Amino acid sequence: METRIEHVEQFTVKGYEMNGPVTEIPKLWDKLNGIICEKGATPEESFGITLGMENGNFHYLAGIHSELAEGFMDTKELLIPSGKFIVAKVEGGVEAIPAAFDALMRNPDVTLRHSYGFELYIHPIGSEGYETEVWVAIE
Repeated sequence: METRIEHVEQFTVKGYEMNGPVTEIPKLWDKLNGIICEKGATPEESFGITLGMENGNFHYLAGIHSELAEGFMDTKELLIPSGKFIVAKVEGGVEAIPAAFDALMRNPDVTLRHSYGFELYIHPIGSEGYETEVWVAIE
């Protein structure tokens, strides 16, 4: 798996959250994508952020950059702090996301930093489909 190191300035993600089984996550994305279409927003990136896991339940946020989500109702905003991340492209679809996160977190060449890790979905306007990357905070 090829990786790269990125440094980002803080940014805010705005979207919808759930706390439940992983099988509920696609419904959350359907909700977000429906609102994006309804409001005519044009994000080229979206974020999947696991806020916590306990007893098989995921606390998860699906969102976009906050400035693109003006007028979205009943949302949660989450600040992603500045810092370095190790990044890898996910090969094999959403089913491969957990393995990609695991590989990055076990990388012996980096020290993990306490912060949010996230899935980044890249979907430029006019493109078909999307690419997925995983981002893990590092020192």
